[in-house]
Amino acid sequence: MLGATPAVLLFCIAGQLGVNGTMTVEGRVGQAPFEANGEVRWGVIGAATPDIGLYSLSPRLELRLDYAPRIFWRQPNEDSTLRPLVLHIGMLSLIAKVSRRARLAASANVSEGEADYTLLSQTLIGPTQAAVPSVVEFFSVTSAVAGEYDLSRLSMLSGVVSFVHRRPVGATANVPVVDPRFPPFPTQTTLAVAPALKLVLSREDELTVSTIGSYGTYSGGVDVTTVVPQAVWRRHLSPRYDLRLGAGVAYAHVVPAIDNLYPVAPVGELGLDALLTSRRGASTRASVTARVDYFIDPVLATAGPRALLMFGVYSTLNPRWLVGAEGAYSTVLTKGTVQLGAPVAPDQTAVYLTIPVRYRTGDHVQMEFGFRYADRGPSVEIDAFGFHQRQLWVYYMVTATTRRPTSQKVQ
Repeated sequence: MLGATPAVLLFCIAGQLGVNGTMTVEGRVGQAPFEANGEVRWGVIGAATPDIGLYSLSPRLELRLDYAPRIFWRQPNEDSTLRPLVLHIGMLSLIAKVSRRARLAASANVSEGEADYTLLSQTLIGPTQAAVPSVVEFFSVTSAVAGEYDLSRLSMLSGVVSFVHRRPVGATANVPVVDPRFPPFPTQTTLAVAPALKLVLSREDELTVSTIGSYGTYSGGVDVTTVVPQAVWRRHLSPRYDLRLGAGVAYAHVVPAIDNLYPVAPVGELGLDALLTSRRGASTRASVTARVDYFIDPVLATAGPRALLMFGVYSTLNPRWLVGAEGAYSTVLTKGTVQLGAPVAPDQTAVYLTIPVRYRTGDHVQMEFGFRYADRGPSVEIDAFGFHQRQLWVYYMVTATTRRPTSQKVQ
């Protein structure tokens, strides 16, 4: 997993080895569907994630290798059994200072096992992914390499190369698409490259010019190639407020062709970052973003422009307490199409809200409790639009670790 031999060699070169153990236990009470069929059921959830990590920290290199099986139990469940679902997760991360001007970061994640509907919609695909696959056993690999180079005091060149591969395994690996409301887990292989140039124009202004190019193959033999050049201007309005304004254009080539898909579409964003309060170690930060992006749906194997609204507010009351809220709303900007002659359209609209409250009891234990809400529905342009996959959870989570927090990071 993750190329064990190269990972071991990296740790041997880095030196200063350490071992850390972490245990996270979570309990939830609320309601959610069993799978992507819209039938909401009340119940309880328990999850335990032990994490064994090997790490190395130095002023020039931070390296970490983790194995964390996630043991998940839900009652009642679709199978009416007490058997837990186990998802094996391996993670490798690296942050390095290559030279005075150059920095490098790399990460990889390998997951294999089973996941409940609530886990797929929360972590695997992402909270703004509207179409969620049915519960299956799957295999997933995600990795990325990012680099930064300071051309001068006022300019920086950066780039990211990322790779994603996901596929179902086991008995449900070859389940055919019968109804777009119940899509199977997607088969996806994607490679993306994103170079960028950041320029400091003045004490108040920054300009970032970037291009995102990607190629992916998806379930059903769909190939999607996209190129998205864009520019983002950041204006420091005051010591407390930053304004972001971005604009660009997206070009997409999809094989086979998708009906009503325009090959060129505008993209852009408008955002505000704010430091609302700051005194005696306590602070409140907020961010609001409205964005139009070009979205490739890995579950439905479709592509097109999407509107996305996001917000986040976090308040650090003191070194031990943090309270926050974050949420998002997303929907496609083209009318959803009914696939395979089914009488309904697939889900292409999503909304979520999370309110966490965190408390650190000491150097080794952190507690969190709060509320989670999520729902999904078809395109808002569908006549019979309506949300139908509601999730409501009240949760409590405890994380204990053997290693004290450290401030030693790569500078």
